[in-house]
Amino acid sequence: MRSKWSMLPEELRLQVLETLAHSSFEKHGLTNYALVCKSWKSIFEKANFRSLTIDQMDFENLAKIPKRCWPYVKHIWLRIELEKYYPMLRTGSVRPEMLEDTASYNDRIEATIGRLFHILSSWEKVVKPDVRGITLELSVHSPSNSTYIPRGVHAKGLDMRMPFTRNREYRSTPNAEVAASRALGGNVHIRFDNQLPRLKLVKTLIIPRHTRRRFTSFTLHQILNRLPNLEYLAYEPWKQPLDTLQDVVDAGYVNLIKGSIPARLKQVIFLEDRDDTLTKVPTLSNTVDEKYARKPNPYIGMALANKSLGFENLAATFLVEASDFFQAYKPEWIWRDLRSLTLTSYLLDPKRKVDEINGMLQAAGVAALAMPMLQTLEIWNGGVGHAAVFAYHAERSEAVISWTSTWDLVFNPYVVDIWRKVGYKNHRCEKLGIEQHLIEDTDAIRRYVDVIELLRTKKHVISRQSLDELRYELENDCICFP
Repeated sequence: MRSKWSMLPEELRLQVLETLAHSSFEKHGLTNYALVCKSWKSIFEKANFRSLTIDQMDFENLAKIPKRCWPYVKHIWLRIELEKYYPMLRTGSVRPEMLEDTASYNDRIEATIGRLFHILSSWEKVVKPDVRGITLELSVHSPSNSTYIPRGVHAKGLDMRMPFTRNREYRSTPNAEVAASRALGGNVHIRFDNQLPRLKLVKTLIIPRHTRRRFTSFTLHQILNRLPNLEYLAYEPWKQPLDTLQDVVDAGYVNLIKGSIPARLKQVIFLEDRDDTLTKVPTLSNTVDEKYARKPNPYIGMALANKSLGFENLAATFLVEASDFFQAYKPEWIWRDLRSLTLTSYLLDPKRKVDEINGMLQAAGVAALAMPMLQTLEIWNGGVGHAAVFAYHAERSEAVISWTSTWDLVFNPYVVDIWRKVGYKNHRCEKLGIEQHLIEDTDAIRRYVDVIELLRTKKHVISRQSLDELRYELENDCICFP
């Protein structure tokens, strides 16, 4: 007598198995399902190997993955773990990171990235790049960060939409300030002596904000140069604590954008986290005064404007000033494929003159005339108690500009006129709608993530995992590490 399971139509059985595979977070359980019978094997192996979280201790197992399963791998999170640090016996204090520590850490990072690249290069003889390719995510941390920094938690598992696990051993001690400096750490500055192999399989690269150690432009150049098919880049570095250091970093960004952006790149996220909770321990607060936010280097905006002509989606948060981007526009430029553009501007501030804001919005409209596929453009700013979002959106022969903010702004006639022309030229919109939305509850704007939540282009502004972490940090008064 046939079993009830075998009596089900094949399409329905397949749907049930795929639903089970996608809903289960327990990898060992999926492995057991794959052993039930031959017909289940490929379904559960695909789910089991779809997303891998590995550190340098996992390479032996990674190299043992059967060849038949290589095409199933779509996301690899390389979670590079540095050595722990401890209080010194004589003083009980954590020692600041020394040059020799940074050099040792960079040696480990170099070896780990190099090993992964060489393993994946061997896959390319078997696996051909598909439409999605592989997503490579890089993070660096020391397990000691969450031990000595108050309210430090690890975010491992977020890639599978799992909840955070709070580390209960955090302490508020004089060591917290030193630990914070070690978490921000020395630069990841690496010259890959054993040249990295080219990886055609990797189409997405993510370096998320929970990696506090900054990859230098020199290091990023070498990595990007070995990813010829890269289409999506999300880089979320941290603002430097000193202006002199930031000037050097900004010069590196200019060179990186000009000389290292792969030709196939279609979507770019740059997010510079400007919150300084780490440097203000032990009095951690999610309402940090953000008046210190810097004015970005204008050459970054100019370089990115020129390089973005082939992009489909671009978002640059705090790293680029919108007015610099639009002032770089040249009449011969055309962004043929750009569908969404999201930038921040320090001009969107209630203390700024209305003419300054309108002038920038008018310049944005002039550039938008050269963006025939543009559907959404958003320019925003915000922090504790203040928010502002200018948005243009067009679809189905309808175009709208809107102002959502904690204060009122009156568009001058030149701004309205230029955006009416954008709507007509790009989408044949006969009329331009104008909307104003006042945010009366300023207490609801606690950090810039609350402003990101207002954006139509939110998914293009920040990586999914980083958005989840920002929300979690805000609600739980903590700091997330990989």
